[in-house]
Amino acid sequence: MNLRKLGGCKPKTAIYRFNHSYIKDFLTGCWVWQGKSRSGSCRKYGRIKVDGKVVPAHRYSWELHNDQKIQDGMIVMHKCDNPECVNPDHLMIGTHQQNMDDMVKKGRQSKSMHERAKGERNGNSKLNASLAKAIYEDDRSQRKIAKEFNITQAAVSLIKQKKTWREIHE
Repeated sequence: MNLRKLGGCKPKTAIYRFNHSYIKDFLTGCWVWQGKSRSGSCRKYGRIKVDGKVVPAHRYSWELHNDQKIQDGMIVMHKCDNPECVNPDHLMIGTHQQNMDDMVKKGRQSKSMHERAKGERNGNSKLNASLAKAIYEDDRSQRKIAKEFNITQAAVSLIKQKKTWREIHE
């Protein structure tokens, strides 16, 4: 039986759903979003449906608590650097460039190719110099080599072309 058709249960408003979709972290002051978040993202920016449209929860929070729309071209930045936070006191309006400057100032940007640790110093490396040298000197197909060393064929190709593990050629 559908209670909505009978008038027994009204759908919840966006404000009601928003206010019941976060928990307060009393140590940080963040309101941590517990509702839906952008799928496939390691960063958990919350999502909420408002007037039939899915919008970022932190943007909705800022507009709701400041009683104004966000101007075109502006973004909502997190002072707390917590993408799950929807606390309006932790949010501010800025430009994309201001957000990038804030990221660099706080050291949150990923390192460029040139700044990453190379070879064995890279904690994600599956190889060491002697294994890389063995791969370079191996005459079998790249696919077979990759399977044996549990790496991708592309990684084998880069070693063979001397684009990675350059130190083994010196």
